[in-house]
Amino acid sequence: MAMTFTSDSLRQLFQSAFHLTEWRGYLQDFFGATALREQAEVIEGSETEKGFYLGKIDTSDSYSIGLFHYQVSKGSVVNKRVGLRNLVKSFINPTWGEFDAALVVFDDGKHWRLSFICDIKGENTVPKRYTFVFGESDNYYNTAVNRFVTLKQKGISFETLKDAFSVEALSKDFYKDLFEWYQWAVDPSTNITFPNNTSTEDDDRDDIETKIIRMITRIMFVWFIKQKQLVPDCIFELKHLKKILKDFDPLSTTVGNYYNAILQNLFFGTLNRAIIEEDGSTRKFSTSSKRDVKTLYRYAEMFTISEQEVIDTFAEIPFLNGGLFECLDKTRYIDGVEQCYNFDGFSRNDARFADGRFKHRAVVPNILFFEPERGLLSILSRYNFTIEENSPEEQQVALDPELLGKVFENLLGAYNPETQETARNQSGSFYTPREIVNFMVDESLMAYLGKTELVRSLFGHDFQFDPSKTEQYKEIADKLKAIKILDPACGSGAFPMGILNRMVEIFERIQPDANVYELKLSIIENCLYGSDIQSIAAQITKLRFFISLICNCEKDASAINFGIPTLPNLETKFVSANTLIAKKKKDAQLQLFENPDIETTKSELAEIRHKHFAAKSASTKHRLRKQDQDLREKLANLLSEDNCFAPEDAKQLSEWNPYDQNAVSSFFDPEWMFGVSDGFDLVIGNPPYIQLQSNGGKLGKLYEKLDYSTFVRTADLYCLFYERGWQLLKCDGHLCFITSNKWMRAGYGAKLREFFAKKTNPLLLIDFAGVKVFENATVDANILMYAKSENEQKTICGVANKQNKDCIKNLSDFIQQQSVECSFDTSDSWVVLSPIEQSIKRKIETVGTPLKEWDIQIYRGVLTGCNDAFIIDPVKRNEILANCQTEEERQRTAELIRPILRGKDIKRYGYEWADLWLIATFPSRHYDIDLYPAVKQYLLAFGIERLEQTGKVHTVNGEQIKSRKKTNNKWFETQDSISYWEDFSKPKIIFQEIVQSSQFLYDETIHYFCNDTGRIIVGSQLPFILGVLNSKLFFYAVKKFYGGGVLGEHGIRMKHTFFGNFPCLPYDKKIEDIANHLSCNFDTKLAEELDRIIGESYSLTEEEISVIQKNLM
Repeated sequence: MAMTFTSDSLRQLFQSAFHLTEWRGYLQDFFGATALREQAEVIEGSETEKGFYLGKIDTSDSYSIGLFHYQVSKGSVVNKRVGLRNLVKSFINPTWGEFDAALVVFDDGKHWRLSFICDIKGENTVPKRYTFVFGESDNYYNTAVNRFVTLKQKGISFETLKDAFSVEALSKDFYKDLFEWYQWAVDPSTNITFPNNTSTEDDDRDDIETKIIRMITRIMFVWFIKQKQLVPDCIFELKHLKKILKDFDPLSTTVGNYYNAILQNLFFGTLNRAIIEEDGSTRKFSTSSKRDVKTLYRYAEMFTISEQEVIDTFAEIPFLNGGLFECLDKTRYIDGVEQCYNFDGFSRNDARFADGRFKHRAVVPNILFFEPERGLLSILSRYNFTIEENSPEEQQVALDPELLGKVFENLLGAYNPETQETARNQSGSFYTPREIVNFMVDESLMAYLGKTELVRSLFGHDFQFDPSKTEQYKEIADKLKAIKILDPACGSGAFPMGILNRMVEIFERIQPDANVYELKLSIIENCLYGSDIQSIAAQITKLRFFISLICNCEKDASAINFGIPTLPNLETKFVSANTLIAKKKKDAQLQLFENPDIETTKSELAEIRHKHFAAKSASTKHRLRKQDQDLREKLANLLSEDNCFAPEDAKQLSEWNPYDQNAVSSFFDPEWMFGVSDGFDLVIGNPPYIQLQSNGGKLGKLYEKLDYSTFVRTADLYCLFYERGWQLLKCDGHLCFITSNKWMRAGYGAKLREFFAKKTNPLLLIDFAGVKVFENATVDANILMYAKSENEQKTICGVANKQNKDCIKNLSDFIQQQSVECSFDTSDSWVVLSPIEQSIKRKIETVGTPLKEWDIQIYRGVLTGCNDAFIIDPVKRNEILANCQTEEERQRTAELIRPILRGKDIKRYGYEWADLWLIATFPSRHYDIDLYPAVKQYLLAFGIERLEQTGKVHTVNGEQIKSRKKTNNKWFETQDSISYWEDFSKPKIIFQEIVQSSQFLYDETIHYFCNDTGRIIVGSQLPFILGVLNSKLFFYAVKKFYGGGVLGEHGIRMKHTFFGNFPCLPYDKKIEDIANHLSCNFDTKLAEELDRIIGESYSLTEEEISVIQKNLM
């Protein structure tokens, strides 16, 4: 009898231990497997794993899926990841046939992993495994149930199986839900408030976005560690909460007793307080009237149970430490501040303002957590979470800790109604995909270790430990332990986490017996550093490291703190600072610390911070922080007295407090902040993409005075990060960034290109020209790695385009197979060319002369500043002419109103005029508007306030009216002066600037004007030049060799400063004649013939012409 499949039956299957007989039934009835073996065939495996081949599935789209089962006798499969390469080899057996993918069960008797493994054909492919973990009786497995119900409805095909096991879709669904919750939470109608300055009534929602993001990250951290049974489920369950909380209404829109009584006590009184403190005190409620310790429980009056029962509720939760759950409130008695400032609002003080709001206490209404569909806990309950970080090859179909990084970067995209732009656009931050991070990490670590065959093998998928190389492994391990790595714009920690995971993996390969937790702790303390200008970013980076450490811990009820090591304090590892601003030492001072007293104090400070890294109680941290402050002040005074720094700079150094989680330092000094005095071995990251001209040029003004050699006012912020990274490196150190690729060709990138050519050794350059790297950004990106050493002019380069857009999934193989070596030694545009492309460029430059040396001039079209007023249709033109009072006025007015083409009207050799007309009141003509009363009357209908060129904002009839940009021109004149107005009446070439193919036309007699999206060319031999400009070779060459404005995959910005470098053929009458013919009567075959003639004139081969044609397809 065939089985039926409902949500309940699937849930029951997933909650149960694995049973092969039942699974065979599912394979037949659910997956439609008709080729199951009557007796499973044994696969040779290890002593701890016994494998079986069960049969195969033939999908509806003709894919073959192998079916396997592995019994695991040692350890749990929950966190077990079998080596994929070796696993895939076990799928190969001539008698079974060839499989496109495999569906595999790993079973340890209690839990089981169901994995869908793709890309298993061929030695050069990297297998990828997508996995559900089952076997928990109290887990609803909502994600898996929903996916498999959908799979059954759609039918079993390769694509539907991939969708069922898709992690990406899961993350998108979750983020959509979470972002909608965030938008709801930040809306004033939700009544969320945080006190801030406790004496001020109207600041309760100041910086509310940051506070809500911090709350989300704390809750999500708790949700992750709940997967390790470190937090009891009952404190999230309505039935239990109704028993222990007084008058608990989960849908209250005003009362927030859940956040106060449960979450705040969990965060600040439990996770941030030792079960037994150094002085012997235990977790308890606060009773003192003055010294209100921020790690004691509050709100006893909100519970129906006794204080001891509340303490017992939290009793089995370990102390985690680490700073994430430190209460950030500032009080007179603990922090010594004159005015209390409650960032978190964890307060017993129930004083209220006149309108009923609490003065000291945060309020997050219960409905924000428990609304059945969109409450935060309702959302979290719908998804499966895993505490392990996924990798591109190994992904559990659950939400992993990397999600925290994506959540942070995406929440920055929340719309800001005050600035009319997103916070992401303001910060320029974009989350780097995992595949990109892993590639950059690998390339950087290999560059540091030296790219020997042995080092390369360590990073390979098929690494095998060789006992004969033990000494070499030890040398590599010792070198790796000494590395110092900085991410100067760490965001949510994608790169530091990527480095940690990869370094641990390498150590495990060469030191198989190493303790993973101790490895991670050592790497974090000694190797990794980060800085970000947003304090919340540094906090989330720390959070991801905490989760990574927790991942390697197991709860033990009989051990101290339930067997969970207290997390390290990372305040002096990841700091909030402006990385681009350094504190300059006096010129005469070659080393920061030369005075013996300075050196001694420096060592004392380093020792204090080492102790603080491992401090395990609030009292110890408080004592060490006070010592840190005293030593900072002493050191700053010594530096000032020793003339190392100006007194004001020394004062700023001493006032920097690494332990203030809300503060952002206005400077960055790695020696002062980290004790790193001789530079970093690696600087890696994804610095922000934001124009220095944005926000009224505020950034440009800030950094212009800092003596960056790469500074250009029109550039992007990331350009300065490239130079700052160089300053922070050791000699022969390496920098690896992913940024916008505009610097490679744009004019503002010339100084940066000069810097790279003269000050660095560019080792690797990948140009993602037209391939989307960032999910939420349209910017084209590049990866550049350079060494701080002499330029050897041997840069390994690759271009990712539409032909190889999937290369992002495996960049290492792409670079090995399709890279070319280029020499970059000037500030000219950096263009990555294959050998055949280099040949094309060499040939055209041998034959031609740059267009900028020809007798031509190029001008911009007309910028009116208000096209609605100055560009009119024929009806309006006729109306204006009809309103003229005399024939003389009518003739003058008709002469003033001229035909105009827009950019989109311009075609190759022709145009499609939209019958539009320009009121050509150019300032350079000095018109008297009173001689054109009909035009004046028409323009006045738009309002002088709108047309005046003052840049002012007027209020007219209650509506805000912004005038045109400020100039010295009159209200009725166009915005541009157009001193070259006479050239529009000459024979000319017209073209538009932003195009996807050559689109030039010749206007000899009609004398069209064009708007500011178009350009005109005047001069001699224009019909001949037209033929060259409309050729495929010209467009290809500008796009590939000479353009600075490549737009996406197909488009370019046809600026004359770019194509002026194009080497034009010597004059050829034949080309001119064909171009004239095409202008009069366009013919596709004749245009193709002209392309052939031009290609041959440059001595291009058939193969080279074919490359050009394919590139433009």
